[in-house]
Amino acid sequence: MQTAKAQLTKATKKLNIRWNEVLEHWDDPVSRSMESKHIDPLQKAVTSTIGAMENMAEMIARAKSECS
Repeated sequence: MQTAKAQLTKATKKLNIRWNEVLEHWDDPVSRSMESKHIDPLQKAVTSTIGAMENMAEMIARAKSECS
């Protein structure tokens, strides 16, 4: 679970870096639409997913502990 979370976090950071590089050269209504329709919802989904992964990891650890 940690590996998947780390990979998702790393990929999201990389996306943010690249998107910020793009915005240095592309600032118009289309770029803002792209950000609001695609980038922002993706960021929210990733944040939610990482939270869910953390909760699942805690539950799995608790279940393993209780079954030992």
